[in-house]
Amino acid sequence: MKRLVTNSVRTLVFCLSTATIKTRVHFFPSAGASGGHSAVSCVLTLFGKGIEKRSVMLDGGRLNQPDGLRLEDAFPALRGEVSGAFGLEIQLSCPQSRVNLLTSQTAVEFVSSSSSMMYGGAPFEPMQEEADDQAAAPLSDRLQAIKPRSPAAVAVLDGALTSSLVILNAGPDTLKPEISHSVGEGSRPLHVGALSPESVVEVPLEEAMFRESVERETLWGATRVEKMVLAESARSPEASYYLLYRDPASKRPVSVCSL
Repeated sequence: MKRLVTNSVRTLVFCLSTATIKTRVHFFPSAGASGGHSAVSCVLTLFGKGIEKRSVMLDGGRLNQPDGLRLEDAFPALRGEVSGAFGLEIQLSCPQSRVNLLTSQTAVEFVSSSSSMMYGGAPFEPMQEEADDQAAAPLSDRLQAIKPRSPAAVAVLDGALTSSLVILNAGPDTLKPEISHSVGEGSRPLHVGALSPESVVEVPLEEAMFRESVERETLWGATRVEKMVLAESARSPEASYYLLYRDPASKRPVSVCSL
């Protein structure tokens, strides 16, 4: 019988690698007040267009101690000519079966010569493994620590920001996301197509999507917003969804929000 195993968790984040932008990954394996400073293993798996999927294990991790690295140090291919958005799966595991790693956190930092920005990754989720149920803590206790994900986020279009949807498919099957956006009191599906296995796509949210949005005057000019909603049926352990906000002139990343 399979059960949720919270001493082995994972999350999916995206990174950027271009001639001017590199990625730093920060993570904090946490079990709250319990677990002391037990050893924690961290496995990073990079995937995306133009690179070979590869996993590396980081040594020396400890519970309740922050860690991090420059992503190109773990994946030298990112020092080369590859450019774009890539997916990164982060797995944390502790040998103590009753340790709950669901309170762990991760942050991704985009660094350039002139600036940097950091965003929080999607909440860690339990991995499923074959296990003896007698060794497991009650499932209700384990589920209490799972952070709920917001099913919605706000896309923005104005003189200071443009928005795009970043979708990660870490699985072996084609992904067909079910996403909608608000139009007045109703909603319309956002057609983003299908994602091939082990791929990442950034979908610009074009001005046409905001055509029926109410224009609001702000201190920095006219702003239009749209609520983006992810169907609960679209949730998958193999997929993650983020809204990426960029400066419209320089295309520099400004902020990121997880759905």
